[in-house]
Amino acid sequence: MKILTALLALACTLAAMPAGAQSATPDRLEGVLKNGTLRVGTTMDTPVFSMRNASGQLEGFDMDALETLGKALGVNIEYVKMTFGTMLPDLLADKFDIAMSGMGRTFDRARVATFSRPYMRYGKLMIIRSADKGKYKTLDDLDKPGIKIAHNIGGLNERFAKTRFKRATPTGFPSNSLAFADLIAGKVDAQVADSTSAVYLARKDARVVAMSPKNVFDPVYVAVLVRREDQTLLNFINIWLDQIEMEGDLAKIRTKWLGDYAQVAWPTEPRN
Repeated sequence: MKILTALLALACTLAAMPAGAQSATPDRLEGVLKNGTLRVGTTMDTPVFSMRNASGQLEGFDMDALETLGKALGVNIEYVKMTFGTMLPDLLADKFDIAMSGMGRTFDRARVATFSRPYMRYGKLMIIRSADKGKYKTLDDLDKPGIKIAHNIGGLNERFAKTRFKRATPTGFPSNSLAFADLIAGKVDAQVADSTSAVYLARKDARVVAMSPKNVFDPVYVAVLVRREDQTLLNFINIWLDQIEMEGDLAKIRTKWLGDYAQVAWPTEPRN
């Protein structure tokens, strides 16, 4: 990847500024450059974006993208395990510098922190067992007494499950992987997932399918979460995202993990 030297020049210029020219609050970008490490909060269990492979190694869309960010900054990336339920307080408690785990931009999160420019968009889909694909085709088919809808706790999947289902029973799990395991085991009937995750899991595991994959619900932008006060770091991240999109690296990463699956259409756009 060819990242313009202007990125590092900008970072070095900011780091070299006299103390009197900077805010009294320690600058996050300056600290990252000085320490040589960017700490990234990530769930490590969000399919496509942040997950562990069979060998236990961390991989995903965000890992590939963050590798290019580390090179642009000239620092190492240190991954810190987080959950969506504790993400905001942990960010404010300085447990990591940024959070990146395929997260959607929401008003609630933006009231506490701030977001980078988007690098993807997705919506919500239901994952069901392949044996049930003729049985469940709509949300109404699932929204019946006795049906259990799995979701990970603390994120948009939980909000979707509790908002959309009135008669079925939303069932929370500490992680997406535990929810998926109970779906496979037949302990729940369906799982709420990001559209990207649903399509990825269905391609990887023949035991499940994404229910009506073109009928995506609640589309949102995906972005990097940053503290409000860390504006120099936010500026760098936005420049980096623009650069890897211009140079085609972002498109290559999308193709690697999602193939030809198109980004979710907005309600006003045609669905292919």
